[in-house]
Amino acid sequence: MSREMHLTALVYSTGLHPDSWRLPNSHINEIGSIDFQIKMAQLAERGKLDAFFLGDGQYISEEATGQISYYFEPLTALAAVSRETKYIGLVATISSSFYEPYLAARMLSSLNQMAQGRIGANIVTSQFDVEAQNFSMDKLPSLEERYNRADEFITVMKKLWCSFKTSAIVNDKETGIGLDSNQIKAIKHTGTHFQVNGAMNIPTSEYGRPMLFQAGTSIPGREIAARHVEGVFSIAWNMRDAKNFRKDMQLRAKKEERTTPLVLPGLTVYVDETYEKACALKQELDQFVSIENRKKRLSKAIGIDVANWEMDERVPNLQPYEEVQQKVVKSVYSAVKNAVETEELTLRQLLERFSTWVGHKTIVGTPEMVADQMIQWFEEGACDGFTLMPPTYPDLFEKFIDLVIPVLQARGVFRKDYQHATLKGHLGCCEREVKVKSR
Repeated sequence: MSREMHLTALVYSTGLHPDSWRLPNSHINEIGSIDFQIKMAQLAERGKLDAFFLGDGQYISEEATGQISYYFEPLTALAAVSRETKYIGLVATISSSFYEPYLAARMLSSLNQMAQGRIGANIVTSQFDVEAQNFSMDKLPSLEERYNRADEFITVMKKLWCSFKTSAIVNDKETGIGLDSNQIKAIKHTGTHFQVNGAMNIPTSEYGRPMLFQAGTSIPGREIAARHVEGVFSIAWNMRDAKNFRKDMQLRAKKEERTTPLVLPGLTVYVDETYEKACALKQELDQFVSIENRKKRLSKAIGIDVANWEMDERVPNLQPYEEVQQKVVKSVYSAVKNAVETEELTLRQLLERFSTWVGHKTIVGTPEMVADQMIQWFEEGACDGFTLMPPTYPDLFEKFIDLVIPVLQARGVFRKDYQHATLKGHLGCCEREVKVKSR
């Protein structure tokens, strides 16, 4: 079988455009209804996507997204979603900076059995001090320390998932033997961040462990991804950045003696039957975002006040991330820096990118135009597929499912039906063996 594209969808508020909630027909009043999340997951399943992915944050973000960017805790929400879907993979965001590995491994394993092998975890290290302050910290540890903790966090979870298999459950009523203790191994882990002695008290079933993902493009994040995960949610504005990232991941995975994780850059799509209609959809949303607000968002993202920059002059090259005085998100800063340097953008052009989610590729056009660009990236080795980040839910997500998916299917790059019932199967990694290394 020829190589097929992998597609996941990130659900966030009413859409990835920060002002999607302000549309007259927005579903902002449904954000607190689990039925809304279920509807989005069922829509993703109708499109035969690999997975439905819930982002998460540990704070009230107030990022102009209807003021509540995150609502339900992801694992709780996906427990409900799993009962109303059959095939779609379900991915929850887990912060290694705040969770304990025993607790996270146990919750994920429970949910994976409930969902019959459809669960994944997107491991993040969190970004803001305001989150840390909800977990008895004054501020987040350094990036290096957070990723060292994440490395150990994942290692411990993997050990726990190997510590107790369902084959150890005997339940012999005649002999009175319930468990075969020879098949249950305490992990006896003592590390820098965690001390975990016993085996996990829920067995890992025949479905195996949950699939793992990592979001971001920082060097420590790449090292974690190469060592541990099955997929990477990356940021790439252009094909050159995407190709460089995927090549780097291939080299890092080779050093770890692992199959390269799937690289799935974020993609925002405005699609309709004609190009003019697609542009109108974008303009309808962009009308809510003033130039002043875009400048504020850009200033926050790069740690530099751009209020007095000339709109039609080329944006100057940005300093290395390590020299930025104000705390900013490294993956976003790097995406802006690379775009400014390689595309020689004016401030007006750069602000245009800020009408949607910062740093991710955006396509505006007909179904054929959208499919053309997606297939070009895919066939030229820039990615293994995409993480869909629709500007609005459910409207533009549904347009993508109904208009673009059939084109991808007709061109033979995306499945017409599910061939597997597990996330592991959707990702094409049924035969992958992930090694747990002592670190």
